[in-house]
Formats: sequence, structure tokens, C-alpha cells
Amino acid sequence: MRLNSEQLDQLNVDGYVIIDCPFPRELTDACLEAVSMTAVDPEDMTPDAKKNHHSLPPQIPDSYWCALDHASPFLAIELHAEILEIARQLEGHQDIYYRNGGINELAPGRGFLWHRDTEWDYIEFMHYFSDASISDGCLRVIPGSQVGEKDRWMDRIDALRQEQDYDDPPTMEGPADVRMDGEIPLEITSDQFIVRHSKILHATWKNESQKGRLMHHWVFRHPSEDNHRFAWQDYLTEELIEGLSQDQKDALWLDRDFEIHEKYVGERERELGKVMWGVV
Repeated sequence: MRLNSEQLDQLNVDGYVIIDCPFPRELTDACLEAVSMTAVDPEDMTPDAKKNHHSLPPQIPDSYWCALDHASPFLAIELHAEILEIARQLEGHQDIYYRNGGINELAPGRGFLWHRDTEWDYIEFMHYFSDASISDGCLRVIPGSQVGEKDRWMDRIDALRQEQDYDDPPTMEGPADVRMDGEIPLEITSDQFIVRHSKILHATWKNESQKGRLMHHWVFRHPSEDNHRFAWQDYLTEELIEGLSQDQKDALWLDRDFEIHEKYVGERERELGKVMWGVV
């Protein structure tokens, strides 16, 4: 599958596009089943300093990573043949590498504040595999905000927060962040997913439901970009790797020589041999 010209235009102009999932529904159901098998009572959760999860405990304290982030049901979607084709189209290169994915479980009573993830240019895939609506914390975006300096947006956001008596600094547990002119809520079903620019300004509505809202996101990188986070042969079990196609293995850059990006060296030193993913 490749994005058509209309979808590419929307991605380039608005910074995002919503498309139908090109993989079978069974893969989404497998992710939901894996969560139901792995989740613990939120009252028993290991402290999650990253606030990524509600019922999926980190593998080790203060880690981003739960037992499922790159386990077989999620890797099957991340590295699905149709996803790889889209990623190669968008990166303009066949020899892309899969940097990482991750599950974001927005807890009840929380909402993400307006922010830009990075000043690096790349594309992110987002699959809200439990659906997402305004009431349970769907994504909010400002179309076109991937262009230009983020300060012109953040200055306006800060001014609105002051005008509306938000806490300083605001928190995820406070009210949903301020409404911005032109913002759009991306209510979405689990049979769709979002392709977005890394620099688009985004937030979420507050999760007013009684359960965590589940989202799975991942990124690929152009081979010229030195942004590696994992040497995957050190984090995936042999059983999982053996079950992958050659095309999927190629996207993992298994046993190839590269340096871990300096931002993630400390993470690797702390978690190597302690964080692993396998077949679920």
C-alpha cells in the first residue's frame, strides 16, 4: 500500500492524515487480547514515572517499557508489509530502519498538554487500538503547526493559560489544556490509524472514562539519520525473531553496525539484559 496524492497532500499541508488500517482486524484483536492478559489492577501498578501506562507495569522501575511495547502482536502491526511500504514511500528509501514503537495508555483523569515532540523531521504512525473519542482522550492537533518555530504557538498557549487561570505549570491531571483556534479533535476507530508529522503541535482531551485509553505508535527512520535507539537482537527473543519475515528482519537492521544515539545510551546501559520482548 502507498498513500495516494490526496493523502500525501494532506500530510504535507496539515501535518497528518487518517487512513484505514491496511492490516487485518485480527492483528488489532490480538493486541487487545494481549493487553487483557497482561494488565494488572491499577492499584497494584509499579510507579510509572513516565505516565505512559495505567495498567501495564514497566518491566523495570522508571522505564518507558512494559512487557508488550515490542512484543509479537504489536511488532506484527509495526512491521506489517503494507506499513513497511508506506514507510519506505514516505522516507524515500528502501533501506529504512525501525527505530521503536510503544504503547501509550492514557489513564482516567489525565490529558496530555500542548507540545511538539521534537525538532527532528520524521513521520509517526499512531493506532488507537481501543478507539478514541473526545470523552476518553483523543488526539487534538493544529493543522499546519508542523511548519515554523514552536514558540509562536507556545507563547499563545501560555497566554491563554494565564487568561484562564490554569495552574502554573499545568499538569496532566488538571483540566484539559486550552482550546486553540483551528484545532481539530481526531476521533478515530481502531480500524483506522493516523500518519502524522513529528513536529505537529498536539495535545489530548482529558480521559473522562473509567479505563485507560490505548494507543500504539511507532517510527521508522531514513538510513542516513543517526537516531538508533535499540540494537534489536539484544531486546527481542530468538523465538520472536525467527517468526518474522526476511523483509521484517531487514527493517530491524539485525546484526548491523551502528552507534546508539547519545540520547539513548543511558537507557541502554540501564536496561540491557533486563528489558526484553517476545511472543505473546
